Amino acid sequence: MAGNVDARALGLTAGIIWGALVAVLELAAGTRYGERWRLLLADIYPGYSPAPGDLVWGTILGFVDAFLLGYVFGWLYNRLAE
Repeated sequence: MAGNVDARALGLTAGIIWGALVAVLELAAGTRYGERWRLLLADIYPGYSPAPGDLVWGTILGFVDAFLLGYVFGWLYNRLAE
């Protein structure tokens, strides 16, 4: 018997983790390693550019993206587990 997953909590957890990771990657973008991540994020998120200073916008986009994915995952899990 499967238990229910709190979809909102799963979404918030995923959003916080991915948003924080995007922020760390943006801070590391001054290195050769980090610049490749910045270019990748610019390809994934509309409105995000590889220009310096997009830390806040990238973090917001990452949080929203992961929150929605985590929420939908939790919701779908609960529906399929019934």
